[in-house]
Amino acid sequence: MVNNYVPPEHVKPRLISKGLVLEGGGLRGYYTAGLLDGFMEQGIDFPYIIGVSAGVGMGCSYVSRQRERNLDILVNYREDPRYLSFRSYFRTGNLFGLDFIYGDIPHQYVPFDFKTFGASPSRFITVCTDCNTGEAVYYEKDEDILTVMKASAAIPYISKMVEYKGTKLLDGAIADAIPLARAIEDGYRDTVVVLTQPKGYRKKDELHPPAGLFYRRYPRLADVLNKRVAAYNAALDLVEAEEAAGRALVIRPSSDLGVTRMEKSVKKLRDLYELGLHDSKKTGAKL
Repeated sequence: MVNNYVPPEHVKPRLISKGLVLEGGGLRGYYTAGLLDGFMEQGIDFPYIIGVSAGVGMGCSYVSRQRERNLDILVNYREDPRYLSFRSYFRTGNLFGLDFIYGDIPHQYVPFDFKTFGASPSRFITVCTDCNTGEAVYYEKDEDILTVMKASAAIPYISKMVEYKGTKLLDGAIADAIPLARAIEDGYRDTVVVLTQPKGYRKKDELHPPAGLFYRRYPRLADVLNKRVAAYNAALDLVEAEEAAGRALVIRPSSDLGVTRMEKSVKKLRDLYELGLHDSKKTGAKL
């Protein structure tokens, strides 16, 4: 198991009285992993953390105090076909090997510290999308964290739905890609928002199967998927408005390394992690 990180004695713990909002972005989430490991080094904690998709996976290791756990997974398992491959898709129905990533890895290969995670005083919320209603569902950390984490990362079209407590779930980013509004609703007017795209990014229409056909048994999900681009850009508008008002500290990659959601290059992902680590030093001084 990756041991719990304890900052050096000269580093004073700092509880930042803001909500932390973590965007997803597939493997671009390794920026978030580096950033949060840097926060750990600086003794920075938050009372409230809400994440989507990859943001949940990176955020969990932050709450469990397992610095470099996500880096360990990257170095040792990104090129494993069980992690991401067409072989995984044809065998399991998931392009990303969700059962491997959220089952075998945390239980066997790079163990997750459930005890420290559960004992943390920080509130931790995972965002998923209910396939029947098309609405976001928000799960607290006392739920089956690996199952809801898997559901939050189940990208539409290339993943099977994840059933949890009788509800079929998919990627939280479908219904609430940047859950800043939820953090505000939960009482955190001041926030730190971590994005995985550079400043100025706006989502454009993507090529994918017609949602109405692919998810014809789930018309409300299909409707939300069809409006996803507009909803994401509206969420960015809110982020920028809160940033301009001085209520949100927004952290974005300081350089565009051209990393994709399904990036193949371990080196590029390692560089992205290091960029997050670098950016954490600049940001930590502002908190």
